[in-house]
Amino acid sequence: MTSLRLSDAIVAAHKISCEEAKKDIALLLFEALELELTRIGGVKTDRRDETGLIESAFDLHEKTFGPVTFT
Repeated sequence: MTSLRLSDAIVAAHKISCEEAKKDIALLLFEALELELTRIGGVKTDRRDETGLIESAFDLHEKTFGPVTFT
């Protein structure tokens, strides 16, 4: 298995849940991604050069299920 950031693994799982039209799981993964990304900072910062993978997760979610809303 290749070494991925946790956020990359969450994005990959989110993509699968969108492809399988599992909105409830996709939303939970989206929330997990939000939690993971808010932890970035402090002493150990994320050194991601671009955010395209994360942005594509937002776009895919909105394309598949509509605007992101947390209840």
